[in-house]
Amino acid sequence: MNRFWAAGSSDDSSSDSDGSSSYSSSDDSGVKGGAPKRWMEFSDDSDSEEEVRVVKSAKERALDAFTAHIKNLRSFTKQRDFKKIQSEFDVLSKAMIKDKKILAAGIPKELVRILVDLEDFIAERLADKEAFKKLTPNQGRALNRMKLTLKKHNKPYQVVMAHYRKNPSKANDIESDSDKSSSSSSSNSDKSDSDSSSSSSSSSDSDSDSDSSSSSS
Repeated sequence: MNRFWAAGSSDDSSSDSDGSSSYSSSDDSGVKGGAPKRWMEFSDDSDSEEEVRVVKSAKERALDAFTAHIKNLRSFTKQRDFKKIQSEFDVLSKAMIKDKKILAAGIPKELVRILVDLEDFIAERLADKEAFKKLTPNQGRALNRMKLTLKKHNKPYQVVMAHYRKNPSKANDIESDSDKSSSSSSSNSDKSDSDSSSSSSSSSDSDSDSDSSSSSS
């Protein structure tokens, strides 16, 4: 599966037909100082456990930091602690500015997802007027500030966020061809074993009938 996503597809149908998770763009240089128009997956690759010391690249360190911030934001979102969400997002946004050269090559899909989820979550919480009235002053101010912060921060990423909203399943739920092949092979193997067992059982029954007939005569 292609690990990079680019906004502004010129051939969506081709991408859908072959299960690929990428599409081309005529301009992936980004906007406003390098804000990218595509995203990528966090790396799944892990170094050998036998390695005593692993020297990580600047990109790997940046991705690790993004992962930690996203994990915290997910936790604070579940707690509905808007003050902590605000503080954590401020740190994340500064990290994104610091590593804008890395992000210019493609935004990690988990980063795109958290931007989309936070935008939806904050809008949903603000729409619940009764719940908003029950918030403490600090929590209420933090919630209002998050709305403004996200609006300003997410503006350069609207293209890639819009594409994610249209195709969330492509980023998360694509079954690889190897998985499909493995599943199919397993199914065929089970069927073959079942047929073989049935054939053996039939043969045994036939032999039993033959012996009974011989004994009777």
